Amino acid sequence: MEKQLPGTSLEPEEMAEIVLKKALSDYRKAQIEKEIDDSLRNRDKEEFLRLTEILKGIS
Repeated sequence: MEKQLPGTSLEPEEMAEIVLKKALSDYRKAQIEKEIDDSLRNRDKEEFLRLTEILKGIS
């Protein structure tokens, strides 16, 4: 019999995968936001637009 996490119907491995995916997504968003800040600082409109489109796609 496999164990489930209390209060959920998820296996520990499934919960770990969800947490890992969320952490990776949050990290990637933070990296893109930093690059957006850099593009604004450098007044690079094309890079800003490119990065904001990427951010929209993962938000």
